[in-house]
Amino acid sequence: MLMMIIVVFFFFFLSFFFLSFFISLFFFKNCSFSLIFYFFILLLLLVLTILLLSAFGCGPVFHFVLMV
Repeated sequence: MLMMIIVVFFFFFLSFFFLSFFISLFFFKNCSFSLIFYFFILLLLLVLTILLLSAFGCGPVFHFVLMV
């Protein structure tokens, strides 16, 4: 059950990772600004994913997966 939740949130995070990348490339033609916007969204989604996993009680496991 715990691994299923981790895998679901991992794919959720990965899908938003690529979605934010393509949105930033589409809306901002300036490359440097789009990269800044992209990394900001990526950091925000990473924090949000960790908070959601902590709400389910498996935050330390996800921190360990991130460190590996």
